[in-house]
Amino acid sequence: MASRKKADEEKLKRRRLARFRFRRLVHVVIFNRYWIAEIEDEDIGSNVHRNVAVIEKRLTHKGTLTIIDKRILNSPGEKRSEADRRSLKTVFRKLDCMQDFTDWQLDELARCATFQYLEPGRVILREGHQPYGVYFIANGEVSVSRRQWDYHQETFADVVCGTRTGGQMFGEIALLHEADCRRTATCTTTTDCELLCIGREDFERILKPTFLERWRQLQRALARFDYFKYWSTDQIREACLLSRIVGYEPQQKIPVDEARGRSYSAYFVLSGHCMILQCLTVVPTAGTDGFRLLALDERQTPGPVEHRFIDVSTFSCGAVFGLGETFEHRMVVARTHVQCLAIPRDWLLAKRQNVGNAWQRLRLRLDAAIPSRLQLFEQFVRDQQWQRYRKQVVREFVERKGRTRSNATELTDVPIICRVEEGDI
Repeated sequence: MASRKKADEEKLKRRRLARFRFRRLVHVVIFNRYWIAEIEDEDIGSNVHRNVAVIEKRLTHKGTLTIIDKRILNSPGEKRSEADRRSLKTVFRKLDCMQDFTDWQLDELARCATFQYLEPGRVILREGHQPYGVYFIANGEVSVSRRQWDYHQETFADVVCGTRTGGQMFGEIALLHEADCRRTATCTTTTDCELLCIGREDFERILKPTFLERWRQLQRALARFDYFKYWSTDQIREACLLSRIVGYEPQQKIPVDEARGRSYSAYFVLSGHCMILQCLTVVPTAGTDGFRLLALDERQTPGPVEHRFIDVSTFSCGAVFGLGETFEHRMVVARTHVQCLAIPRDWLLAKRQNVGNAWQRLRLRLDAAIPSRLQLFEQFVRDQQWQRYRKQVVREFVERKGRTRSNATELTDVPIICRVEEGDI
């Protein structure tokens, strides 16, 4: 009787274990259905060789991470071969936030990084919780929010204060400071997200010294501008998280109104000089002005069209641009080696960082100080008229001199004040 009861218990245990394993398998399939479905396609048919070719193409050409990369990331670190780590390092170099990492750091990350997929609406980090790691976004978008008191509802509510997109990272703030520092914000997926995860111990061993030095550089850069003198510690911390120091070579264009990801940047010049170049699209005419300015929405005429670039102004150390000024056919180019502190414009213009509309007032002053496109064209026409007049005077003098006897005036007869030449300083 006892043996029969024991056999029934073993049979029940096996059934429960089988149900548990089946539920776990279903959960894994549902959890990973987004990236497993990548190989599904209507083009799959009855031709085996063709199906294999189609699947191989999708294994290596879908998104930042291929299915092969995800398989490697889901495997234990000690089982990843050298070829697997080289493949992962190639993928890591595609992420903007890993561009400055050393080869050793990338190799160590290839040993310990893991893959995680999350569907929209999933909370990754919760404000106030203990930190256990950092995340790198391979694909997708993450919303960053903070709890603030809502005076109308008389309760706390999550207020969105930023986003993170592919190639960016989040979760490192709490790991860079004191040991008992909690999460400073809540991060929630807004789309299907593919993440690379690094544990706390691996982050402190591999990346923490690099990020601490980068953090100090950003703090020193912010301290050089009086605009941030009265910001709170949280604002400085968030600015260091969102900002970056960028460098440009001479004659390199600075992407003022070109989005990096989905965020435009405002630039604070740390060193060097930048120049504003205005492109004027003009048509030569037979009138006294000699040129006609094409309107921005006007189509090019069948006749000859000229593009004239005018050096408008210079931004030197301490200057600010990229706050939303008028940039009609205009660009900013580095005149020398330039270093700038780039801060996301939408975050900078938020109410918390824009007390008294300080940035809008600065933008209005920039628009008033920099000549408009029409003003530059009028100055260009005057310069052209002066050039023509000067050439005409010289030509008439040469022709008149050829018809008369040579002038007996010598250089010493000309007063010295008239012989002083203007030189470039």
